[in-house]
Amino acid sequence: MKNKGVFLGIGVLILFALAVGAWFFFYQAEVPSPAAIQGTEFIFPTTAAEINWEDREIFKSGLTESAAGVLDQLPQASTYYISLDIPQDLASTIQGHLIVRYFNNEEEPLNEVIFRLFPNFQGGQMSASNLTVNGGEQNPIYESSDTTLRANLFEPLQPGESVIIEMDYELGIPTDMGGNYGLFGYFEDVLVLDSFYPLIPAYDQTGWYQSYPMQNGDLTYNDASFYVIQVKAPADLVLASSGVAVNSKKEDGTQTTLFASGPSRDFYLAGSRQFVEIHQQVGDALVRVYTKPEYSVNQNYALDFGVHAIEIYSERLGQYPYTEFEIFSSPMLALGMEYPGITNIVEDEFVEGGFLYNAPTEQMLESTLAHEIAHMWFYNTVGNDQQREPWVDEALVQYMTYIYYLDRYGSGDGYITSWQSRWNRVGFADIPIGKPAGEYNGAEYGAIVYGRGPLFFLELEKQYGLEVVMDAFQEYYQDNLWGIGYGEEVQAALEEACGCDLSAAFDEWVY
Repeated sequence: MKNKGVFLGIGVLILFALAVGAWFFFYQAEVPSPAAIQGTEFIFPTTAAEINWEDREIFKSGLTESAAGVLDQLPQASTYYISLDIPQDLASTIQGHLIVRYFNNEEEPLNEVIFRLFPNFQGGQMSASNLTVNGGEQNPIYESSDTTLRANLFEPLQPGESVIIEMDYELGIPTDMGGNYGLFGYFEDVLVLDSFYPLIPAYDQTGWYQSYPMQNGDLTYNDASFYVIQVKAPADLVLASSGVAVNSKKEDGTQTTLFASGPSRDFYLAGSRQFVEIHQQVGDALVRVYTKPEYSVNQNYALDFGVHAIEIYSERLGQYPYTEFEIFSSPMLALGMEYPGITNIVEDEFVEGGFLYNAPTEQMLESTLAHEIAHMWFYNTVGNDQQREPWVDEALVQYMTYIYYLDRYGSGDGYITSWQSRWNRVGFADIPIGKPAGEYNGAEYGAIVYGRGPLFFLELEKQYGLEVVMDAFQEYYQDNLWGIGYGEEVQAALEEACGCDLSAAFDEWVY
């Protein structure tokens, strides 16, 4: 996630930007149909008994050929079936229904399954009803100031066994921006639905991630899962989402669109009646950009930046796994926010010829997008605990943004300067980069995690070389593909790449 501080970066070279812009302004292509309209209509299940949990055919259209093998490699990943009914005014209560099969992948029995209700932290409301566990009725138990729902199991869930949990839920949509950077609600004709369903968090050596969210940092800490989402919404609402639309129909002023996504950390949905789309193919992925008509100039820049970022990170780390990547703009209190296969960028960066934090908007747009797209590798494909170890994705992503500039323009010096400016907000204090998000005060979080954090990797680059650091990141990525990585694994990968002991360096910078 990009917090409220500025990412200056080296920006776009003016002549290059004008040339690229001129080419893209004439880019007029017909918007493609949903990625994989099925030959026969998919009947969305109304009960768990109707679901063939082993059938993952629907997810193939969202995965590239090289990534499709993962469908057989995660047999015990959770699978969600969610239906969502969005009203015509977009701002009144949204009705949802969830069916999920969850496996116990731990080494001990589980007596409950935890769900996170993050809208209750984000200025909205979420409540559940008609909760069943393997068909038996259960009362939802709310904890952590209603950000956690505990579903008690009738008998312990043994390692390797699964449970099916079903519930109805309601969403109250805020129209006044607040909560977690304004990521959930209906603002200026844009509906943004961050974590719009009860989601099962990670379970690790400390137990369930169920505590009240810390200040700073991102909310989710999830295992990779599969999602089938049916959305009923106004027919004129243009939807942006994780995954791909596999079927869609319109009748009587309502659209019914079916999305499939996975494996992924989460599923995200947004929409606006004003969105206009442009797109371009890059390798096996279609990059789509949605924004309002008045932002068409910077919309074309966003498409260019997105295409190049996916190319660079695919070459450096591993191929982007999905057949789509989506970018859209909305009002928000951050510069950008990452989700699986999609990123939300603040509308301010789409204003043609404007300035933001004393930098041209197209320059800000490039650094923000390069950062958020790098999260597709570090946060999504490789997950991490974003509350306890935010540096594990944010500092790595900051360094990878520097790699974007280095590979595209031959220099990342301007972006390095932005790290130093950030760190200077706390007077270059030697505050560890490896603290939990909530232990940073005031400006410390952005200054240390986003500023000092990537400077640590730059220091290793100076000592051991760029390719050593990149070999380590690539190894860390491949070793933890679709799993969850931790700080000690980043250290182990770096030590293997350099053939050295980095304990002293990690003690100095991280711990």
